[in-house]
Amino acid sequence: PGVGSLNIGLSSSQGRGGQCTKTYEGHVNSKYCIFSAFSVANPQRQSIVTGSEDGSIHIYDLQTRNVRQILKNGHSDACLAVAAHDEKEIFASGGMSNDRTVRFWMPKDQLS
Repeated sequence: PGVGSLNIGLSSSQGRGGQCTKTYEGHVNSKYCIFSAFSVANPQRQSIVTGSEDGSIHIYDLQTRNVRQILKNGHSDACLAVAAHDEKEIFASGGMSNDRTVRFWMPKDQLS
């Protein structure tokens, strides 16, 4: 499978059109549309979270674009959807046809 990249483009308010400002690479994305989410509840760990066609979830540092963590074996099929909570360090991921699960994730230090 091909390694994908996630291009984050921002449009200016002056109508100059979108421009790619950051690229996050490493997840598998060659066949499907993979969604991503901003996880910014914790200012110390602001991240971009994205699924991958290999069933893993990739967490990138928002500013440096480095991979913070790869959550492997989360899904048995492509993970196409992710969503992050606005105020808590928690996100959800959804697997495709052969998996059909939604999983919830949070840092170990948040478990009690």
